[in-house]
Amino acid sequence: MHFPLNHTLGQPARAGKDVLRTLAIFLLFGAMGCSKVAVAPAQEDVPAPAQFSLDSYPRMNKMRLAVLTCRVLPRTSMTVNSPLAGQIKLYVDKPQTNLQTGFVWAEFEPKILAAESNALAEAKSRLAERERLIMELDLPKQTFKTAHDIEEARRQLALLEVVATNRDLLGATVNFPGLKDKSINPENVARARQELKVMEDGYRYLQQTNLAVLGVDLQSQRMELQRRSLDYERQQTQSRFKMPFAGQLNISLQMADGIVEYPVYAGQELAVVRDLSTVMVRLALSDASWSALPSESMSAIVNLPDGRRLEAPFTLKRIEKVQNREDVIYYFQFPTESISSAVRLIGTDVSCELWLGLPEPARIVPKLALVMAKPALFQDRRWNIGLSTLARGARVLVEGQTDLAIVTPSAPTKKL
Repeated sequence: MHFPLNHTLGQPARAGKDVLRTLAIFLLFGAMGCSKVAVAPAQEDVPAPAQFSLDSYPRMNKMRLAVLTCRVLPRTSMTVNSPLAGQIKLYVDKPQTNLQTGFVWAEFEPKILAAESNALAEAKSRLAERERLIMELDLPKQTFKTAHDIEEARRQLALLEVVATNRDLLGATVNFPGLKDKSINPENVARARQELKVMEDGYRYLQQTNLAVLGVDLQSQRMELQRRSLDYERQQTQSRFKMPFAGQLNISLQMADGIVEYPVYAGQELAVVRDLSTVMVRLALSDASWSALPSESMSAIVNLPDGRRLEAPFTLKRIEKVQNREDVIYYFQFPTESISSAVRLIGTDVSCELWLGLPEPARIVPKLALVMAKPALFQDRRWNIGLSTLARGARVLVEGQTDLAIVTPSAPTKKL
């Protein structure tokens, strides 16, 4: 089959030209579309900087001054040291236990102390028995004898006075029945009167239970017994250890099962006694200017791992020496219902929040928010100067660690 030359060669040429023409048109429209996207990109809304206003912070009646490290302490903690050297006997079987007031938890040489106690009790018993016998037997017997002697002396004195009155009739020497002294003279009569007076004085002393008339000195024996009792009490105080209050006893000795007696030396630490009826928080203020704030409006809050917050109101402050310098230390006391949870923290340093009740409502504003909003105003931490520009009449009531308590005027504040 034969085709004309112009037909077989011309048709493919025309087809190629059509393809090239179509490709050129496609590239042209593609280039126009790309140039349109590049020249006129889509416009997006860019948010304007947020405006800062003190009014966005509500008024509060309290603020957090700071987050400080504090120590949880019992009301009282006493270290008991051994005053003597010797063998001590323990009456507790656990290193840590809760005991009541007056419980004897240890003592030195209890057998020796018991022997001295028995001897002292025996001496008191003997003295009491002797005093009873003297009062019931010797004293009445001597009283009756003295009364009889007084009556006899009075009779003799009466006879002497009668004979002396009638001396001229009877003579210097008489043999009068019942008269002991046959010599009648003024000296004998005076001596008889003096003897009667002495006997009467002694009788009055006997009636007043003055045993010195009998030659018995019970008072000296009582004083000696009292001295022995005081020595025993002193020895007992040094040798016997009692709980001074109801609380927790922590034995410092290395206790072993089945062992109750331990050798100790003088001055050795035996135990630590803690009064857990009150648990307190102790902290030192990091900013000296906070000492001028009303301490009765302060409180400390301790955050527990389970999310609970234990608040302890202010209780006292005092000056204590810390590292050779005196600092003002604040103490906060947990309420009764929080003691059981606070006891677990005793002896640990924890992080606590120091809160202050404000004297008037104020807006609690972070310092960083002010600095970020207007760095030029607060770059030197001159908060009141910057606030006078930010809001006329605004002033800093209290400066905390990270926040400011700001009092604003009633008029709307100026916006940045």
